Amino acid sequence: MNQTILYKKNNVKRPKFLIGLSLFILIIILIIKFSLKEQPKEIKFINEIVPEAMELKQQTGILPSVTIAQAIIESNFGKSVLAVKANNLFGIKGSYHGNSIKMPTKEYENNRPYTTEAEFRAYPDWKSALIDHTKLFLEGTSWNKHQYQEVLAAENYKEAAYALKTSNYSTDPNYPEKLITIIKQYQLEKYDD
Repeated sequence: MNQTILYKKNNVKRPKFLIGLSLFILIIILIIKFSLKEQPKEIKFINEIVPEAMELKQQTGILPSVTIAQAIIESNFGKSVLAVKANNLFGIKGSYHGNSIKMPTKEYENNRPYTTEAEFRAYPDWKSALIDHTKLFLEGTSWNKHQYQEVLAAENYKEAAYALKTSNYSTDPNYPEKLITIIKQYQLEKYDD
């Protein structure tokens, strides 16, 4: 009779043990799933261009925080039509090795926005766009070889942001403040050291 009672107790305990083990496994699976949560698209974009921006800093001294912030603003984290169709992360006009795309663009005159069409450089990939952006700063424009000297001389991202405005990189009157906001929001200054 003692053996029968033990058998029944073991049967009762075994399902409780399996339920507990199943709950434990489920909790572990949920913890793993949430810890491997996919990064936001914005962070993915930043992580994708950081290595090239940092390599270019080693070669040229151009601050990665400014390069990355410009790419964010000009391409909407690589999602703008210009970035998707032409890999143009910076809104650079003209042609790249004879390749361009005509697009509408918002410009400012006397602090008033207006829309016009312009030819923008079309790149084979984002790396080419990053390199060409750096080249623009180093070599200036066809009409002013020293156009971005203030940007190159900047010692920090705030100086560089305002130098971009005085160098006429953008017609947006709030361009420096937008860059600084993005740099602070995503802590991009950490890439400048």
